[in-house]
Amino acid sequence: MVVDRGKYLGITISHDLQWANHILNTIGKATRSLGFLRRNLGRCKPSVKANAYCTLIRPSLEYASSVWDPHQTTLIKDLEQVQRRAARFVHNEYRDTSPGCVTTLLNNLGWESLEHRRMKHRLTLCYKIQNQLVDINPVNHLTPGDSRTRGGHRYRQPRASRDVYKFSFFPRTVRDWNHLPESVTAAPTLEEFRTPLDSLSWTLLQHP
Repeated sequence: MVVDRGKYLGITISHDLQWANHILNTIGKATRSLGFLRRNLGRCKPSVKANAYCTLIRPSLEYASSVWDPHQTTLIKDLEQVQRRAARFVHNEYRDTSPGCVTTLLNNLGWESLEHRRMKHRLTLCYKIQNQLVDINPVNHLTPGDSRTRGGHRYRQPRASRDVYKFSFFPRTVRDWNHLPESVTAAPTLEEFRTPLDSLSWTLLQHP
């Protein structure tokens, strides 16, 4: 039997290596879970609701996201909408539709965007590969750049003519990695890498 998609280790893999089906399935599951929380925790304190979202729903939105992190604006926004609805749920604020209302709710909760979190997850995985903390040989995937012109911590950008590869993990993450300061990428431990990474501004990571 021939199929156009299949699930492996919780990831829906399509025949064209696009991730829309997996992302839409993930959004659907998270939306149903959020509905369950609204029905059962509607009268709880905001702190209880926030913990429920961060424990039960957000992990499912980020499971293996280094693999399927989308570049399409529509899919990015669809994922963010789940968290935006969760912010309304936590604050029990469903009436205010004024511009910036949900952004204020998110800021009050201290929730950074899911897009930003996925980028940091990819960079963290790249650090693990570089330092052989996972079973992926860096020699096969990461080629050091010319330290005379680009900086000793940078990698050569893989050539990609098609979007399916251009926006896959290694080409995309190498682009992001090369925009990090060497003081971060050369951190001696994973914890020391994560700490300054968390403090980097979104502007620094959103390079052209």
